Amino acid sequence: MPMLEAIHATHKPATVEQKRAFTREAVKIFHNILGTPAGKLRIFFYTLDWEDSIAGLLDENPATDEEGDR
Repeated sequence: MPMLEAIHATHKPATVEQKRAFTREAVKIFHNILGTPAGKLRIFFYTLDWEDSIAGLLDENPATDEEGDR
């Protein structure tokens, strides 16, 4: 059974709508490329604080906008 881990380092976690859109596309890709049957792909989402990622630790200019988006 294929498994996909999505790790997102950010100031703001992905919304449920973003996760759903990602999941729909991942299911299509895994089906088209690997022939993964519907319901057999396992997807796990993990959110890291920006400061816990290499990019965040090396970033000399952290985001200054209100949302904290990158």
